[in-house]
Amino acid sequence: MAIKDQFNVLAEALQKGDSGSAEKIFDHFSKPIYAFFMARIRHKETAQDLTQEVFLKVIKSIDQFDRKSGDFTAWIWQIARNSAIDYFRHKKPSYLADLPDEGNNINEELVKSDESAKVREIMSIVESFPAEEQELFQMHFVTDMPYTDIAQITGKTESALRVAIHRLRKKLIPYLK
Repeated sequence: MAIKDQFNVLAEALQKGDSGSAEKIFDHFSKPIYAFFMARIRHKETAQDLTQEVFLKVIKSIDQFDRKSGDFTAWIWQIARNSAIDYFRHKKPSYLADLPDEGNNINEELVKSDESAKVREIMSIVESFPAEEQELFQMHFVTDMPYTDIAQITGKTESALRVAIHRLRKKLIPYLK
């Protein structure tokens, strides 16, 4: 029988105490999970903290992972998704969080490239979309997650997701011209 998710084997090795498996899992998932949090929260330190929190939760609860219930990739993304939901549920308003870091000044922030200005513009447009569409955008376009993983996380079929992503693209096209 072919292994659907290569990370199932690593997760099972981690359950047996193999720390090398944890390192491989971290190396693969840390950047896309960080990108997922950055797209949603837009605060570097908070995104880093939440990314670290996801991996701590994975290590702490790895014994709860059951390959028969689903693939590891979907399991870790569900942890990331729940962490983002928890963050917004418990978030207190912070008016200083959007200020530049100490090392940056406002002029440096204004001089950023046109490309990053376009990305910020797209992200601000996406923020006006319903939460479900924002999440699909982040999973598909920001983290480049395959439809199969998104389907497992959201509980929707791959074909329904393809239609939703297509509609999301059509919704964004007028803003990109």
